[in-house]
Amino acid sequence: MDVTAMGKQGLTGWRGKVGSKVAEPVAARTSLSQEQVEALIGGVFLLLSLWQFIKLFRRVFQAGMSGEVQE
Repeated sequence: MDVTAMGKQGLTGWRGKVGSKVAEPVAARTSLSQEQVEALIGGVFLLLSLWQFIKLFRRVFQAGMSGEVQE
């Protein structure tokens, strides 16, 4: 399993631009390669997206069960 490739999938659009610009200086200051730093940043963005989706799903499910809309 290529975890680096999986993490880099989180770097699309503006996230990719930010990740690429941040990865080079971070890689220069750490023992990580630029690809590894990009993969870590992409993984964080993927986890944040997943967290937002889970929160939305829970609100939709709770609204369906109770009939109340949360704002």
